[in-house]
Amino acid sequence: MQRIRRLFLPLSGAWVLGLGLALGCQPGEVGETTSSGTGGNAGAGATGNAGTSGGNAGDSGSGGTSGSAGSGLAGNSAGGAGAASGVSGANGGAGMGGNTGGSTGGGTAGAAGRGGTTGTAGTTGAGGRGGTTGTAGTTGAAGRGGTTGTAGTGGTPGPTQCTLQNHSGNGSFTWYNFAQGTAREGSGYRTACGYYGTANGTVDTVENIASTSPAAATYFAAVPGTNGFDTRSHCGECVEITGQNGTRIIATVIDECPYGSDGGNTICQQMAAGHLDLSKTAFDRLGYPVGNPTNTNWRYVPCPVTGNVKVRFKSGNNNEFFVENVITPIASVIVNGMTARRQSYGAWHVDPAITTPATLDLTDMAGRSITVTLNSGINNQDSGRQFPGCL
Repeated sequence: MQRIRRLFLPLSGAWVLGLGLALGCQPGEVGETTSSGTGGNAGAGATGNAGTSGGNAGDSGSGGTSGSAGSGLAGNSAGGAGAASGVSGANGGAGMGGNTGGSTGGGTAGAAGRGGTTGTAGTTGAGGRGGTTGTAGTTGAAGRGGTTGTAGTGGTPGPTQCTLQNHSGNGSFTWYNFAQGTAREGSGYRTACGYYGTANGTVDTVENIASTSPAAATYFAAVPGTNGFDTRSHCGECVEITGQNGTRIIATVIDECPYGSDGGNTICQQMAAGHLDLSKTAFDRLGYPVGNPTNTNWRYVPCPVTGNVKVRFKSGNNNEFFVENVITPIASVIVNGMTARRQSYGAWHVDPAITTPATLDLTDMAGRSITVTLNSGINNQDSGRQFPGCL
């Protein structure tokens, strides 16, 4: 890009660009009766059947014959043998007191009673059903993790340490305004660092610089440079300047105060170590009566910018772009994997045409990095991201 060098007038400044039931048996049978006779053997009583469970007691047997076994609730025991005197055999023991066997007779002893049938055991009741195990309650869904601020668009991490360059020696200041030699672009001006500004007399206003107040948008500075703007690494950096009445202002470096092969500003050349060429409004705010006061003080500081980093293509180019509204100057840029280099007029350049949307990996002078997107055809694109602040 052709940079227009400022002419130097006999004024006070220099200028610059650019995620169940139991069942029993039947009732017992009745024993047979034998006739009585002398010395006759007692007839043996017939064996009584086993009583059914829960039935009535059996009737007594007739004389000589053993009676049937009485029924009982429980199964009867077997009948006892008949006595020699003709006593009928005893019934088996009844569950509910079975009757005694047959009448006494002189006949033959009754036959031994038949063993009572053992009653069928009651069916064991079914065991109670086990209680149904209750279904386990459903585990509640895990709570969602909180959102990280910087991960989302526009999120910004907390402040970090920033080590900034500083000037050496005493400071000195002059002032200038765009009309004194800054390159024209459309109805405004383009500075050596590529910032765009407009003018209203000697009040020049610049886009995308530190602007904590409306007036601050008019506070900017040019730094001495020569040999194709060898100090362009300061583009976008901020300086804090202390005036004679203790007033402090912050200005953004947007321009070059050329000397040597870049121009003939002798003051920028003589005071290069600590000189600043300020906008007319910044100089006036400091309260100095004349240009180039001596024993003054200034230092580099983080820029108190508002909003996010701004990106845009250089007008008329598809392989060059600007990065502005930063907290500290941009030190390096990777474009879609390609390393960009900074031109003497502040733009970042890659050789091939840039395919959009392009990914820009930006690293600032303090070593912090963010990634933003560059689109075509949009001027002053809000990247949605900003670097951390400085401690």
